Amino acid sequence: MRETRLWQLHLFSALALIVLLSLHMGVQHYEKILTGLGLVGENVRDFASVAGRAGSAWWNVLYVLLLGFALYHGLYGTRRILHEVWYSRRATRVIDTLVVVFGLAVFIYGLWGILQATRMGGAL
Repeated sequence: MRETRLWQLHLFSALALIVLLSLHMGVQHYEKILTGLGLVGENVRDFASVAGRAGSAWWNVLYVLLLGFALYHGLYGTRRILHEVWYSRRATRVIDTLVVVFGLAVFIYGLWGILQATRMGGAL
């Protein structure tokens, strides 16, 4: 039952990544279309524009969700591969512990980076 839920969350994270990455990539690469529609300003990749997005709560929520879903999706896949390579009860526990600790450490570091960018965005 636990593995089924983890797998379902893995699939959900894939769908969420498609949606969230589409938003992110759309703003980064379809600048002229979005500018024409009045949804973003010009030069979305210049420093002032990036810093402005970093100061936006909406964009910060998007980046935190991207970070969480990407980490979960990647680490779950890595965990499953490692379970197939080293399959024993003890190895499974060690792998699970390492994956969770590594994932939490990277998530916290990512949050720190987002908070630093937010402070930078708020300073402009």
